[in-house]
Amino acid sequence: MPIRQGFTVEGGKDLDTSLAFAADHGFDFVELNMEGQFARSRVDPGRIRDCAESHGIDLVVHLPFSIDPASPHEEVRRGAVEELVACSETAAEMGATVGVYHAATRTKPHYWPVERVMDAMVETADAVAARAPDGFTPVAENLKGPFLDAGDFETVLDRTDAALCLDTGHAHVSGYGAEWQADFLREHGERVRHIHLNDTRVERTNDEHLPVGVGDFDFETVADALRESEWSGTCTHEVFTDDLAPVPYGKETFDRLLA
Repeated sequence: MPIRQGFTVEGGKDLDTSLAFAADHGFDFVELNMEGQFARSRVDPGRIRDCAESHGIDLVVHLPFSIDPASPHEEVRRGAVEELVACSETAAEMGATVGVYHAATRTKPHYWPVERVMDAMVETADAVAARAPDGFTPVAENLKGPFLDAGDFETVLDRTDAALCLDTGHAHVSGYGAEWQADFLREHGERVRHIHLNDTRVERTNDEHLPVGVGDFDFETVADALRESEWSGTCTHEVFTDDLAPVPYGKETFDRLLA
């Protein structure tokens, strides 16, 4: 399967308009944010599936991120797992094949040791993967923070069979730049099912979620690794904008780098 590209739909963007935009600009899918307007309590999965099929566009979802999947509190973590599983089932009914969730916790480092949080994340990753609907792959995404970032992916790989989502911007501002990401993809690309593509400027300490090519991140190095390793999977252009107009620029830039 070749590299397939999509973009995020959230912030009140109209689904039908977004799907038509995706089709017009050569995208393969859109990624629906189930934290907000596409929450499972708000959607009609059959209608979304039909709408996507009518435009010939596939679906990926971002599972809710206000929950606490790596909480050291057992009942809190159990609730997070149940919500992730329930949302995965709804997403599968929509026709989605991949669901991104944050490898993260809301607790603070001065209260809990990192080892306990990592144990909790491993438990969640195993549980969510084991209960995923047929044809649907949950992927754990690296964030930035005191507990879990891209550098902790090695532990997740060693201790679980979970699939991963590499977020380029989160990794970069956590100190894992393009060379590290390229090496990681060459070595562990078979476990990276999904990638969030977002650019940022090197002088910033926070990721900006800009289109590929707008910031200073070295996407050429990452694209080289994907091409050379013959990686296949899905890549979401995770651009935070009220207007879809800038989104195709990122795809055009990334296409040139992949070529």
